[in-house]
Amino acid sequence: MSKARDKGTKGENEILDLLQRAGFSDSHRTESSRESHDIHCEPFVVEVKFAKRWLLFDWIPKLRRVAQDRPFVLFAIHGDRRTQTGAEVGKVAVLDADFAAELMYHYATYSGRAVDSASRDLTQVPQAMH
Repeated sequence: MSKARDKGTKGENEILDLLQRAGFSDSHRTESSRESHDIHCEPFVVEVKFAKRWLLFDWIPKLRRVAQDRPFVLFAIHGDRRTQTGAEVGKVAVLDADFAAELMYHYATYSGRAVDSASRDLTQVPQAMH
């Protein structure tokens, strides 16, 4: 296995462990032989990138094509966490803005924070999120 592929597998396993600890016990890595996402975690399309240089504007169009109408999450992990920058950046999640806003609403509601539900416009929210 190449060093890059080994690094990618390590990152995928790290995120898979994170998802399983968060309660997505049925999540698992997908086959790497076809254009797809890295982790099967219904209803989400999950992609993992473990790199020093993040090419978000290259990665996101492919992820949108694969996701079609499903919500996607791109987990980006800094490729060198031994450096100060790498340690500070760590791992982050990149989401579609509409999906992120919907998650923020649900989190605020769930945690008991005041949310103006009367001003919500569900016409812009993906059907799967209602």
